Amino acid sequence: MVVLLLLFGVCNLAFSQSATVPDQVTFIVSRTSEAYSKVVAMTKAELSTGNYNFSTVRQDANNEIDKAIASADIIVTVGAGAAAEIMGRNLKTRLITSLITDSAFTSLAKKYYGSTNAAFAAGVSVICLDQPVKRSIRLAKMLIPEATDAGLMLGPSSYGKVEEFSSQINEAGMASTMVKFSAAENPILAIEPVLKKSDVFIPVPDSRLINIATAKWILQLSYRYRVPVIAYSMAYLNGGALAAIYSSPENVGRQTADLIRRGKLFPNVGGRHIPAYFSIEFNSSVAAYLDVDLKPKQFYLDRLKAE
Repeated sequence: MVVLLLLFGVCNLAFSQSATVPDQVTFIVSRTSEAYSKVVAMTKAELSTGNYNFSTVRQDANNEIDKAIASADIIVTVGAGAAAEIMGRNLKTRLITSLITDSAFTSLAKKYYGSTNAAFAAGVSVICLDQPVKRSIRLAKMLIPEATDAGLMLGPSSYGKVEEFSSQINEAGMASTMVKFSAAENPILAIEPVLKKSDVFIPVPDSRLINIATAKWILQLSYRYRVPVIAYSMAYLNGGALAAIYSSPENVGRQTADLIRRGKLFPNVGGRHIPAYFSIEFNSSVAAYLDVDLKPKQFYLDRLKAE
């Protein structure tokens, strides 16, 4: 009887110790930058009451990466470069890719797994940087309630969503006009006719090449025709858009922590996750130029979160 009690005590101690072993979360960051550091810091802060150990390694630190991923229970990549580095290794460790656009992730998934569905089946998760276009549409109508015509610029990655976006614009009480743009086209010739007739204009993010090629012309034409632009980044806002609805590093870090916690219940389940959190900023100078009366930012945040 004494022997049995001793054995039970040893087994119970071993179980207790194994139950408290922390999960090792390894961050692989594309480079040293403030935005990437904020994603990591927010994720750690959100998980501070949990049972986790953390390490952070840069994408180009080859010797350190091998050691870090070997002991990781969860790998979180921050940025497209880090995602490419780790996805290319086709590891069995649970992988969360963050601070990456949907189009960039799709390209990497096709390259390293054959398709996005194959990547998800392998347990890869992505937290998309792109905010749902519906949020931009709703914000546009709140900012310009008298708007009856909304223009959207679509790159190749969004060509298949014309009907979806058109329906969302109609639900907001506006008619839609779409411009499909490819890198082979002249931006001003493609964009000007649509932007000129719109009451509000919404560029939909695509590849970096498309985004760079069109942003300058959209903002110049917006100023010329006094058409407000509802953009998807702070760079766009600072360049002359009226408003930006976007994923801040803190938003991304918060959702990354959510996904890590959820993994305790659903391990090895991959998938695409649209942004659960978002930020809004306004360009007050542009608002004054366009005679747009801005309400407090929280007014718009509360209404968008409620939808």
